[in-house]
Amino acid sequence: MGRRHGWGGAVVAALVVGVAAGCGPMTAAGEGGPGPRHGRAPAEVETLVHDTAVTDRQRAQVEAYWTGTGIKALAAGDAAGERVQPEWAEGGAVARTVGRLYVRGSDGGPSSCTATVVGTRTVVTAAHCVRSVVAGKPASAATWDGQPYFVPGYRDGRGLYGGFTVRRVRMAVEWQDEGQDVAMLEMNDARDGRSISGVTGTQRIAFAPERAALTHFFGYPYTSRVLHCQAPGQPLDGILWRIPCRMGVGSSGGPYMVDLDASGTGTVVAVNVSGDDRDSYGTALAGLARKLYRESERD
Repeated sequence: MGRRHGWGGAVVAALVVGVAAGCGPMTAAGEGGPGPRHGRAPAEVETLVHDTAVTDRQRAQVEAYWTGTGIKALAAGDAAGERVQPEWAEGGAVARTVGRLYVRGSDGGPSSCTATVVGTRTVVTAAHCVRSVVAGKPASAATWDGQPYFVPGYRDGRGLYGGFTVRRVRMAVEWQDEGQDVAMLEMNDARDGRSISGVTGTQRIAFAPERAALTHFFGYPYTSRVLHCQAPGQPLDGILWRIPCRMGVGSSGGPYMVDLDASGTGTVVAVNVSGDDRDSYGTALAGLARKLYRESERD
């Protein structure tokens, strides 16, 4: 079934102890909520751009692996009968724009996270979903997970809207610092030339969450369908967003949305990064996320 990230107690602890690609099992380390603050002003945050599938050959290799054996290998282990939250059954924009993000770790094993279409060609997820920690090394020395592949609207082993390769990844160099565990993925177009948003539509995105609100959390915690929970959300110092529900393995990168309407369209204000026995915590989309998003949409 492939490796899974450390998706542990305190946010900082989870990102430090996690040693595998994707989004992994709960750990006992640091349980009890978020750790100390490490946020910095966006202007002080060093960012980087990592090319993935830029050439036609690279795109073909990624597609061949995931449509061949990769997705099937993970789907065989999806815990469809062990859902910690109910399935999202309302369809609409959520069912098109939220999906599974697949990667291969440094050992070649497959794993997955959750991601969301938020721009003409941009998908947002957690930074730790595309990089793997190297024990004893700083965040900047982490290895890049290979062959990222996004399947919007994933359901029962397949994507109703096809799959998309990632052209470039944008994130902070020190992505393990709180408030920086976010990545913007610049997507390649579909084979017919349409942008990902032209196929799926988009969710709105906001970069300055200032109030508590009813928050909707979506994720694929190694399940065959997207799960959903809702509860009053609470921004924490503009760095994290807390919601009192648990999702678990595979839900990292999943969107926290507010103002969700009847069409299934909402505003993404955070991406899930960790949790404890009671709550889940997301990186609030603030100045760093705005910078990464604008660069992804402009290039």
